[in-house]
Amino acid sequence: MRRRHVMTGLGLLCLPRLASANLPLITGRNVEISPIMLNLGGPGSTATCTVFNNGTAPTTSQIRLRRWTQVDGQDVLTDTNDVVASPPIMTIAPGAKQIVRVANLTAATGASELAYRMLLNELPEAGSLTNNGITVLVAFNLPVFIAGADAQPPQLTATFIQGVDGKPILRLHNDGDVHARLADISYTTKAGLIFKLPGLVGYVLPHSMRDIDLPNQQHLPSSGGVLTGQTQLQSSAMPIPLL
Repeated sequence: MRRRHVMTGLGLLCLPRLASANLPLITGRNVEISPIMLNLGGPGSTATCTVFNNGTAPTTSQIRLRRWTQVDGQDVLTDTNDVVASPPIMTIAPGAKQIVRVANLTAATGASELAYRMLLNELPEAGSLTNNGITVLVAFNLPVFIAGADAQPPQLTATFIQGVDGKPILRLHNDGDVHARLADISYTTKAGLIFKLPGLVGYVLPHSMRDIDLPNQQHLPSSGGVLTGQTQLQSSAMPIPLL
């Protein structure tokens, strides 16, 4: 059996609940990183995070920054030189830690915030491809935000649409200047609870839309119900207007 390398995505979308937005740590295999979100100011500003190796062997990781937008309801990551991380590659001894500095070199905002993703990928050990078995590598995916000037909070609306495969999709719109971090979305009609998406569902970036699949739903939900969800600005689920 040839050796296969399986990359596990352990970014923020795997966190169990939005109520955990202030948790300082996310974990994957023997690697941990804190905090779980970075905020930058204008050009010249910096922020730091710490990567821990709790294992018994050294780990080598690569860090890259990508510009994060949403196009046609989907996340899109593109190369950027506006924001960089130092060091870009690091080896951490067992039980040790490494401070990573993220710097905004040239990204200047208007009214709306800018969004990026910091990708931390554990690299395979030298010669590991020659052995049999399966190696599971860690991949963290952290959001990085650069605040806009006089930014307005998220302004969410939603609609149900049919995907190209005929399955229903929840399309979320954000007309605000700040991202919405959504969790615990549910839809209820007079007939009762139609669906619930527990835990962290995803992000809707400023002046963007995000499509969310509705598992176990074969048809568009009936109209006249109430859609609720929780954002980073709320301690409980609130109604989301349906278009």
